[in-house]
Amino acid sequence: MTSPLEGIRVIEFANFAAAPSATAIMADLGAEVIKVEAIGGDPIRGLMKQAQVGDGEHNPDHPFQFINRGKKGIELNLDSEVGADLARKLIAKSDVVVMNLLKERRQRFGLDTDDLLQIKPDLVIGLLSGYGEVGEEINRPGYDVTAFFSRSGVFGGGTAPGGNPPHARPGSGDHTTSIALFGALMTGLRSRDVTGEGQVVEASLLRTATWTISLDLVTSLVDGKPAYDRPREKGLSAMLEAFQASDGRWLQFAMPDTGDAWQRFCSALDRSDLLEREEFASGRLRYQNMPELLATLDETIGSKPADYWMPRLDQNKCIWAPINDSASAVQDPQVRATGAFETINHPIAGDFETVAAPFRMHDSPEIGVRGPAPEKGEHTVEVLSDLLDLDETEIAKLESDGIVRRA
Repeated sequence: MTSPLEGIRVIEFANFAAAPSATAIMADLGAEVIKVEAIGGDPIRGLMKQAQVGDGEHNPDHPFQFINRGKKGIELNLDSEVGADLARKLIAKSDVVVMNLLKERRQRFGLDTDDLLQIKPDLVIGLLSGYGEVGEEINRPGYDVTAFFSRSGVFGGGTAPGGNPPHARPGSGDHTTSIALFGALMTGLRSRDVTGEGQVVEASLLRTATWTISLDLVTSLVDGKPAYDRPREKGLSAMLEAFQASDGRWLQFAMPDTGDAWQRFCSALDRSDLLEREEFASGRLRYQNMPELLATLDETIGSKPADYWMPRLDQNKCIWAPINDSASAVQDPQVRATGAFETINHPIAGDFETVAAPFRMHDSPEIGVRGPAPEKGEHTVEVLSDLLDLDETEIAKLESDGIVRRA
């Protein structure tokens, strides 16, 4: 079997995380992805590297490598007419173009959707933005912390009344949105294959976030009331809460209070005596006496380490999981069993692991990370000579004029 996207060429005019993560998945699937960076490179280069352990010359920029693995890279000045014209010529040689440029910038460069479909009528155009391509705020810049987490209601739903809003981990909204954009691009390619016509598809941080918290929003659409995080003592069931074991590890439960769940839970904790307690005799009574029940369970689970409780919970068919930190998650045997990590072979830094695409295709060995992210301008000469038939003299002139930059 060949790679699913073998023969597909993608031109990416995008920076930071959301759109480039979608094209990284396409590269994993065999597409040729050419990342077009402004002169000086994508601003995310090195932005998070200072948080890594060690700062040696050969220490790779792991976040950038994850977001841009397997791509070719060129530097091109779109602010010049010559640079924008080169971009249009590259687009004419491609199947897919992906952008996170705001509409006003696309129009300024002559790279808006109508312009591109005139260049290549069967082009699939993928647009990524903070707030979408319709409405009065289409030119509002947005990062995931604003458009995804804040504006959509994600942060609001995770904040108890009177509490402080939570913090988002870097890129969480971006990478969720990248999956939406990837799906839209695949749909666009399928439509092109069926109809022979180009397609414009889009994903936005805001729209993806509404899907992510849809169970809250469908209720608010009807009753007009906000969803919010309940204080622990006002939770619906103690068996939906987290408890800390004596070694400091937390165990999260997800057992609706139905059927024999309460009996299994008490058996796992060796607290069958709780079944005889009148104040805990029904789901309603357990809810009404939640503070007392939580205090009892906190004391019980907190009396022994997590390793003591884990096999007992499984034996009693409880639904639970350890609350891992990131260091624990990357060593979790089941996380690794799913194929969540792959190795990048870097010519300077050597081999190191990164996160794989969020799905598998069974019996398809041609899917996976194809190589490292490009250095700044690493493939400028290759792309301009192979696709546009420019010779060294022409490329050198473009470089001296500040239109392109090579590694």
